[in-house]
Amino acid sequence: MESDILSSLKGGYPHLTEKILNLLDARSLANAELVCRQWRSFIADGRCWKKYLLSKKVTSIPNIFSWAEYSGDSESERHHNKQDWMKIHNFYQKLEDNWRSASCRQQKIVDHQVKYFSMNTKKIFTANYMGSHCVLQTWNRKSLHCERNFTDGDKLKIVSMDCDDDFLVTMSIAWFNRPGIPCVSTILVRELQSGEVIKRIMGNYSRSCGYETSFKICVGHGLLISHQVVGEQPNGRLILQEDVLKSRLDLWRMANVREIEAKSTVCLVPISKLNVLYPVRIGHDENYIVVHRSDPPRFEIISTSSLNLTRTIDAFDYCPSVHYKDGLIVSSSDHMDTHTRTCCIIRIWDAETGLCLREIQEPEPERYSNLNHLVGFTTNYLITVPADLSMLKGVIKIQDLSVAIDLHSNQTSASTVVATLELDWSNSWFDRFIVDDFQLVYFHDQELVVHSFAPEV
Repeated sequence: MESDILSSLKGGYPHLTEKILNLLDARSLANAELVCRQWRSFIADGRCWKKYLLSKKVTSIPNIFSWAEYSGDSESERHHNKQDWMKIHNFYQKLEDNWRSASCRQQKIVDHQVKYFSMNTKKIFTANYMGSHCVLQTWNRKSLHCERNFTDGDKLKIVSMDCDDDFLVTMSIAWFNRPGIPCVSTILVRELQSGEVIKRIMGNYSRSCGYETSFKICVGHGLLISHQVVGEQPNGRLILQEDVLKSRLDLWRMANVREIEAKSTVCLVPISKLNVLYPVRIGHDENYIVVHRSDPPRFEIISTSSLNLTRTIDAFDYCPSVHYKDGLIVSSSDHMDTHTRTCCIIRIWDAETGLCLREIQEPEPERYSNLNHLVGFTTNYLITVPADLSMLKGVIKIQDLSVAIDLHSNQTSASTVVATLELDWSNSWFDRFIVDDFQLVYFHDQELVVHSFAPEV
C-alpha cells in the first residue's frame, strides 16, 4: 500500500488508531488482520480482540489467561491475536458449561489436620499440624502437587492466614499459661516468589478463649489488615468475661513487596462481652473494609481511603457465614419461628447503599438439626454449602448470581439454582470453604477436597 492510514495515525495520533480499530465488528477485525503484517501487529498491540470480546462479556474473569494456558506468561506480557482469544473464549464457554452442569473433577490432598487454608490465583496454602509442629504447605492449583514446605517457628501457633498474588501472611500467637497474661502475636509477611519473610510485626494482645473471635488477618488490594481484641485492664489484661473489650483494626498500606507504610488503627465499637461462638469476619476491596459483628448483628463499612466508618448495616440475624467481594455482601442465617428453625435465609447486600438486594429462603427437611449454610460467590454464581447436617447427605447449590440480585426478578430461590453437587457427609464450621471462578475447596476429615470446574487444557 502506498499510503498506510494506520501507520500514519499511529505515528502522530496513536489514540485514534486504537479508537478506529475498537469500532470494528468481528468480521471487519478479522479482515483487517489479513491486510498485512503491520496491521496484524497493530491489532495485537492494541489488544483489539480482547476489547471486542470483553465488550460482549465473553471473558469476565481477570485471571483466565493463567488457567487457559500452561505457559508461564501472564496476560500483560503477551500480545494475543485472534487465535489466542478464540482459545480463551472456548475455555471460558467450557468453564461456564461445567458450572451450570456441576461437572467437575474431585481430588483430595493433605493427610494431616488442616487448621487454616487460603488460595490466590495460582496456589493453595495450608497450615497443617504434624504432631506439635505447624507446617505451611504450598500447592499448585492445577496439578495439586505440593511445591514447598516451611514453618513459622516451633513455638508459634497459627491462628489466621491469608494471601494474595504477592504475599502470604500468617498471624501466630504464643502465651504464658497464666490467667490474665497477654499473649504475644506475631504477623509474618512472606514474599511469595522467594518465600522470604520481609516483615515481622510483633504485638501484645489480650489472651482470650476464642482464636476465631480475637484474631483475624487479611491481605490484598494494597492493604494488610489485622483484627485484635484488647482488654481495658492495665497492660491489656483480660480478667473477667464481663470486662469491656476494645475491638480494633490495624492497617498497613503495601505499595510493593519492599514498601510497607506505618500502621494505622481503626477503633471499632467496643464489645460488651466476648463470645467464642460469634467470630468477627473481615472482607475488603479497593473501596471498603467490611467488618461483620454479631452482638448486635451488623456490618460496619469503613472507607479504605479515609479509614472512617461510612455506614452501619443492620444484619437482622446472627450470620455464621459472611463474605464480601466486589461491592456485594452475602450472608446466611437461620430463621426462627416460635423457637423452631424453619429455613436458612441468604441475604445479598449492596455495601455502597446498605440495601438488602435479595433475600433467599432455603427450606430444608425437618430431620436436619442445623439449617445454617456456608456461603460464597464467584463472578457469576452464588454457592451455598450445608454447614452441618449431622452426617446426613447434603447438597451444594450453584445459583445464578445475576438472577439472584435482580431486583425486578420474581423468581423463587429454587428457580435460581442452575446445578447441585451432592455431599455424603457434613462440612465444617466457620467459613471452611473457599470458592472462586475455577475451583471450590473445603476441608473435611484431615483432607482438603478440591472440586475443579476449569476444563483441562
